[in-house]
Amino acid sequence: MSGSITFILRAVVLSPTYIGTAVPCDLFDGNGNLLLREGALISENIQKKLSNRRLFCNAQQATAILTNNPLHALVAVGKKLSLADVALSTSGSFDIKACEELAESVYLNWQLDPDACIGYMRVANPGTPSVCQAILAALFVAELGAAHAFTRHEVIDLIGSALTMNLGSMVLHDKMAELAGPLPLSFRPLVMEHPNHAAKILLEIGVSEAWSRAVLQHHENLNGSGYPNGLSKSNITLEARMLRLVDIFAARQRMRRGRGPLYWSISRARDLSGLTEQIFRTDIDVLDISLARLLMGRLGLFPPGSIVRLSNGEIAIVSRRSYDLIHAKILTPREVWSFLDTNGHPYPIPCVRRINRMSLRDFRILAYAHDDLPRLPHYDWPIIWGYESQAQ
Repeated sequence: MSGSITFILRAVVLSPTYIGTAVPCDLFDGNGNLLLREGALISENIQKKLSNRRLFCNAQQATAILTNNPLHALVAVGKKLSLADVALSTSGSFDIKACEELAESVYLNWQLDPDACIGYMRVANPGTPSVCQAILAALFVAELGAAHAFTRHEVIDLIGSALTMNLGSMVLHDKMAELAGPLPLSFRPLVMEHPNHAAKILLEIGVSEAWSRAVLQHHENLNGSGYPNGLSKSNITLEARMLRLVDIFAARQRMRRGRGPLYWSISRARDLSGLTEQIFRTDIDVLDISLARLLMGRLGLFPPGSIVRLSNGEIAIVSRRSYDLIHAKILTPREVWSFLDTNGHPYPIPCVRRINRMSLRDFRILAYAHDDLPRLPHYDWPIIWGYESQAQ
């Protein structure tokens, strides 16, 4: 069963409590294919079969079925992480339970709707720069952990390492995020010491060895040029190499001052290999390039949150990845959502645009528009993924 949709999809959960009842709304997969029609009886077998898939409904019908708001949850994680960092700097405490709860919250909400989580954290500013970058890095490292078939516990530890890699120095990183020029000399000793500082805090809290070691080594480079210990190659753990990669990637995705993504060129990125080369070209010698290719393979040429210019002159955002389930690969998006008209004025409600490279009647993606918009306008970003507005 399949169908074409013109409404915004929102992730939902079909819990066992629905067994024996009629489904209250149409259910779709992430590509908009109809899985179950409204009114169909939910048997135990159907519930079990669908429980292993990500399910979506028309956002306007979301109140009819169990649904969480992962974007609200990420904002809450960011607030708690920021408060924990402040508490540590004022002789406060941050126990292992609180630490693990933040990591598990990110994991559960990434599982529910990874595209919304990644896309939202790329374009919105629901916290300080250091908080937003840490959460985005956590989402990217969850993708890598899943690609490596890590266990649930291992992925949660990975997420935790990304959230806490700058613990105790997040204010410093916020100051650095505003710098357009070289790092002041007075900052350098603090920067060089921050992996040791965070790892020490985490060891005292009692996190796992893999977690604390990844944080300790997350600025080490494969060629030995990193810090704090100048490790190289196999002396750097896999988790730390993952963390190093997503830290750099998240910083660029967040368009930090002086690090804007001036490499998003469709003409040069005809395939994932070309895009990977563009994004990481200045860091090829220091990163695990196999991990970079793996991450880009999961995200595709147009990761969620990508800003693009269309053939009609509008600026649009890619909301979700489109999957070819048969060949297990990510396709060019079926659709995007225009949020700026041809004059650069925001649409009150985003407009869906069908993407077709071969048809002149549909819309085509002409270019990445990140360079055109180094600072995105204020917009009601949650609506792109079917979630309610919220104060940012």
